[in-house]
Amino acid sequence: MKKILFIIAIIFSINSSAQNINNFCGTEVPENYFNSMDEKREILENYEKKYYQLKANKTSTAITNVPVKIHIVTQANGTSAISASDVIAEIEEANSYLVNSFLEMNICDDINYIADNNLYAFDTDEQGSLYSHNQPDILNIYFVESITSGGNGICGYTYLPGSSNQYYDVIVMDNQCTTNADGDTLLHEFGHHWNLIHTHGVQNGTLTTELVSGSNCSSGGDQICDTPADPQLNGSNVSNVSCVYTGNDTDAQGQFFDPDTSNIMSYSPQSCTNSLTNGQYARMYAGYHTFKSYYECPSFNVDFTSDENQDCDDTITVNFTDTSVGAVSWQWDVDGDDVIDYDIQNPSHTYSLGDYDVTLTITNSNSASITKVFPAYISYDSNIYETTTVNLTVNVANGINQNTWEFKDSSGTVLDSGGPYSSSGQYTHALDVVSSECYTFTIYDTQGDGLSNNAPGQGAAGQEYYILRTDDNSTIYWNSNFGWEEDTQISTNYLSLSDINVSNFSVYPNPSEHTINIKLNGESFPERYLIFDINGRVILNKIVSSESDLAINIESIDSGIYFLNIISNGREENVKFIVK
Repeated sequence: MKKILFIIAIIFSINSSAQNINNFCGTEVPENYFNSMDEKREILENYEKKYYQLKANKTSTAITNVPVKIHIVTQANGTSAISASDVIAEIEEANSYLVNSFLEMNICDDINYIADNNLYAFDTDEQGSLYSHNQPDILNIYFVESITSGGNGICGYTYLPGSSNQYYDVIVMDNQCTTNADGDTLLHEFGHHWNLIHTHGVQNGTLTTELVSGSNCSSGGDQICDTPADPQLNGSNVSNVSCVYTGNDTDAQGQFFDPDTSNIMSYSPQSCTNSLTNGQYARMYAGYHTFKSYYECPSFNVDFTSDENQDCDDTITVNFTDTSVGAVSWQWDVDGDDVIDYDIQNPSHTYSLGDYDVTLTITNSNSASITKVFPAYISYDSNIYETTTVNLTVNVANGINQNTWEFKDSSGTVLDSGGPYSSSGQYTHALDVVSSECYTFTIYDTQGDGLSNNAPGQGAAGQEYYILRTDDNSTIYWNSNFGWEEDTQISTNYLSLSDINVSNFSVYPNPSEHTINIKLNGESFPERYLIFDINGRVILNKIVSSESDLAINIESIDSGIYFLNIISNGREENVKFIVK
């Protein structure tokens, strides 16, 4: 539901570099925010990439139900200006947008009513008292009659992600800003909670550094490139009737701004705001899965564990164990194709190479259902390596005498072993291997905390980890916190794949990460070749017109098993290859 904003200070523009406005939103960007984001940059970018893949491929489009705990603060006599139906309607409207981020807010259990006159007219100086009602592991949303912060009235606020302290798993909303018909403050605050900042950037009252050209869009403004530069939109430079921007500010290059007055994360009049961009939806999707996926409702929650059994034939069997709360039936989509694969509680599934989302929907005895998506829960790369040595590095900091390891062949014979390590430092071992064999590397930890006893302040030397590499220094596997023990399988069955001599052609290297080459073996150029995945879908269809076409770039192809169909002189020949 939309809300009218009551601006309690005169809005005016000083000049093109600053504007003083009264903020309807009290969310602030903390000083360490960008450092926190940098630490999670790779994870965030991977989730954003995943979001765009979902949008493009229309697969694994299940919506994750995110639980929220509703608290309504009343006067001491139990009365309030807001009702449960008002709250539900507001959340439903927010969900109509959030669904584009594959998220949906679900109210967990009964509403908690707090009868307290002091908190009813809430001042942020009293937030400790309000937050004492927080429920752990969930987003707590408080509805109060009014919010005052630093002497100013605001419509709502929350906290950007980055802190691990659940004290900040909170949104606070003003009742009037929730129930009035012309606004979107709750959705605006959801945006912040899932990692959106204002389109004008981090600082209110300061002209954005983002250029109109968008050339610095990833570092200026809201750091999202499909939202145009925002020169601090507000009621003084945007008509609340026509929603036309009337300002004449220019950026650092002298270009006039052309902002989007409809964006919900701006300070444009809320009678105008009704849109978010794909970049913002992607950022929220990434924000939830990176920082807040631990949210759960104690009476009704989706969760599971799994264990994996890996084979040297590039398949892996995963046994799922449901640990959900309140479930009486289950629906599993274990490979991210929006098709229900199992309707039993604890299924097992065998995967080939690739990344797979796992989605579990549970239903309770009241026929209510909730869903949770676990993006790329299964990530399985080829374990076939063309190498004569496996090089092991173990870096020990404070975990003295905790770690040992074994290296076994396919018969279970221990070929080599090492540890425990009696002092801190880096230990290296060269493990000889032969072709056409399957090896298992197992590392153990006597304390059950893996290699996680880091030494703060010592930089890289103080970080515990182990890493396995081939003789050309390619990484096979690395990890730090693996618990009690962990297995890694390494296959050297590459001779059955490399330089496969079919009648007229061979393919090398195989497996490969970047490029495969077609060798002619004395045959003339083929006319065409096609690449198929294991499901028979055509990945590439190429007419050969020059020798350069025989080098095939496979960097954009997901890890997995593929078939190269070579057509020459009316004949077809097939070669199996692996993308690592």
